[in-house]
Amino acid sequence: MPLDMSLRLPVALLAAAAITRAQTYTLQQDLAGAKFLSAFKYNESAIDFNNFGNVHFLSQAAAVAANLTYVDASGHVIIKVDNTTSGAGDPTFGRNTVYLESNELMDIGSLLIFDANHIPFGCSVWPSLFTQGQIWPAQGEIDIIENVNLETANRFSLHVGSSSCVQPTSVASNQTGTITTAAGSISNCTVTPATGQNTIGCVTTETKPNSYGSGFASQGGGVFAMLWDLSGIVFWYFPRGSVPSDIGGTASPDPTTWGKASAWYPASSCDPSTVFGPQIITLYTDICGAFAGVPSLFTATCGQVAPNCSVLVPDPTNYNDAYWDINYLRVFTNQAATASASASASAASHSASTTGGGGGSGGASGTGGASSLSHLGRAGWVVVALVGVAAVAL
Repeated sequence: MPLDMSLRLPVALLAAAAITRAQTYTLQQDLAGAKFLSAFKYNESAIDFNNFGNVHFLSQAAAVAANLTYVDASGHVIIKVDNTTSGAGDPTFGRNTVYLESNELMDIGSLLIFDANHIPFGCSVWPSLFTQGQIWPAQGEIDIIENVNLETANRFSLHVGSSSCVQPTSVASNQTGTITTAAGSISNCTVTPATGQNTIGCVTTETKPNSYGSGFASQGGGVFAMLWDLSGIVFWYFPRGSVPSDIGGTASPDPTTWGKASAWYPASSCDPSTVFGPQIITLYTDICGAFAGVPSLFTATCGQVAPNCSVLVPDPTNYNDAYWDINYLRVFTNQAATASASASASAASHSASTTGGGGGSGGASGTGGASSLSHLGRAGWVVVALVGVAAVAL
């Protein structure tokens, strides 16, 4: 939809407006315990064609049988990488793990809140919670949690197909995170896998302590929130003990009381109603591959542990910390914002569903058309990382 006159305001004023307008949010998805696991399909694949990790993504039946997905006695959702099987002596060994994609799409006008006690970490480990359109990158990707190895800070980012989506460095004063992919006055969010240009998207790195890794786990975890509405896309991170009082229940939360955002991508420089389509909520853990396994990135935090990423994979004890411990994931919607963008979103969703077809792409099995289309695209930026073009900015 066309940008309205408010989007011509100075960026600093827009940033304030983006997080100070009170809205009423209605709970759409309340996922905890067994309900969380039933809300996702398992993207089964014997080979990680997308990100080239040393993994096998299991089916639901196989993951349950291997005790990689379950609800513990406290009602927490546990999603693990296999930490019991030895791959010693097997040069083709891939470690079993899980790749989940939501059955229900998330639309513009949504506020996603994710509460976890533990996020996978360790040398060779690559966890991610993100959303992705049904056609990638044309319908975009929103990365909420992502980093690798023994890094300590979470990364927020966008990946889009549109050439008009950027994050201006002038928003830096309106967010607490650091823009880490800026070139001049902008951080470009556009994905162009065919040419190998800027395939990593526009990244903001969290500056609050303990947003990732062992520090996150030792403090008892925390909460991540992502707001996608007509004003733009906004991210927050709250460590345990500093979570706002209106987060944790099913009543309408009020982001206007949460303080300065961790990362903010204003609509004035990236129109959220046109470059993003309905989003699939995705959660997985990869091993090595095109992020954790890039030599320069691996040695940055794990060079004293091993000479390279792949030598760690056969030893199951390296994956004792490679698990998610999740309290809940909730999605709230703002009906007014959703209605404003419904025409374009419905058209995009219909186009994707009619072109997707059945079965998985690239060898993945048991996935619907929407899922399979997304996999082809996400591979594009990681291919470039492998040859070093994108690695320096990750």
